[in-house]
Amino acid sequence: MELNKKEIEELQEKLIMVYRYISQNKTFQKFYCQGLEVNYNSDDCESMISKLMEADDSEELLKNCIIELQDMKKDEEPLKPDEFQEFILNHDWNLLYKKYGMKTLEDIKKLDLELLLELL
Repeated sequence: MELNKKEIEELQEKLIMVYRYISQNKTFQKFYCQGLEVNYNSDDCESMISKLMEADDSEELLKNCIIELQDMKKDEEPLKPDEFQEFILNHDWNLLYKKYGMKTLEDIKKLDLELLLELL
């Protein structure tokens, strides 16, 4: 499946938000809930977000996908793995929330991730 630049950018932005959500929740769980069994409340227990939260390597998978999408952008510099965190932090989160109709990162389930599912 061939993606145009706009589709690549949109998919990458969504993955960046999913990555941040997963990363923050896993860090929270590791710090505050170490040794406890934590079940996340989800409207859809079978959602992709829920499955990613359960997977041990989800952050690495998302990171690799984001880097690969950056490499697909022909007019931009490739993203080196050691520059990844800076790349993530340099995004205007308020703009992304507004663009995708979210108030906070907790609204992540509102994202339409159908394109990503098609690619997988």
